[in-house]
Amino acid sequence: MRTLLCLCLLLCVAMPAPANGAVLPAITAEAAVVMDLDTGQVLYGKGEHERRPPASLTKVMTGYLAGKQFQAQQWITVSETAASTGESSLNLKTGDVLTFDALLHGALMKSANDACVALAEYMAGTEKNFVQNMNLQACLLGCKDTNFCNSNGLPAEGHYSSAYDLALMTRAAMQNETFAAIVQKQQYMVHWQDGRQLLVRNTNRLLREYPGAIGVKTGTTNEAGQCLIAVAEKAGKRVIVVVLKSKNRFYDAVALLDYGLSVQLETETPRSAIHNKETSGGRLSA
Repeated sequence: MRTLLCLCLLLCVAMPAPANGAVLPAITAEAAVVMDLDTGQVLYGKGEHERRPPASLTKVMTGYLAGKQFQAQQWITVSETAASTGESSLNLKTGDVLTFDALLHGALMKSANDACVALAEYMAGTEKNFVQNMNLQACLLGCKDTNFCNSNGLPAEGHYSSAYDLALMTRAAMQNETFAAIVQKQQYMVHWQDGRQLLVRNTNRLLREYPGAIGVKTGTTNEAGQCLIAVAEKAGKRVIVVVLKSKNRFYDAVALLDYGLSVQLETETPRSAIHNKETSGGRLSA
């Protein structure tokens, strides 16, 4: 009994105190991070530097590069390679013609893998070339635990990122007006040159359910599990939340957004490990 009591006391001493008395959220995600969007300060971390498959969160980098090269009304012809890309898609066919703008909305809102490849080929000649640009940009942003093998996040050996790196990418992407405008839309009508059209709805339900939500992206594969990047703002403060391999990504994101929006920023050097322990006390139920 005495040994157990001593162990509990040691754990209490080792546990960092939450900023301003805020209660640390209990989450199901295996890795997560909360980052202030404007300062880059990390407010919470759990396995935030672990290398994990990012699934369709990969599309944040694709969307970021596309936003930087945005050519709204440029017509793009879909190649056989792009059209054959499986899983989540716009069901593009070889020879289909859509605008850059339409493809980017499809990629970021419907998580269309085929749209990502079509954009990648247009911007860099081949998807392989585009992926090299993705990795270069990740490096320039300070990402140390990221390596992309494709533009969309489909499972591939050696394709990985971390919660922290994904937050860095999101922080950069949200500075781009085109990217930021698209990821906060709830729905959009995609038009083909031949007159066809398709209404796409954003896969991020927090845009409809969480006050102040302004993005960003969902992702799911068997290996990656449920993943989500969420951004919300309140009283002039904006925070980024990344959750990887969650059992309930929206529950986790809400808990972390509530926490991130409630704590004060550090006035000195950011401490990335200040909140790296998970405790109980979340107010939500799954």
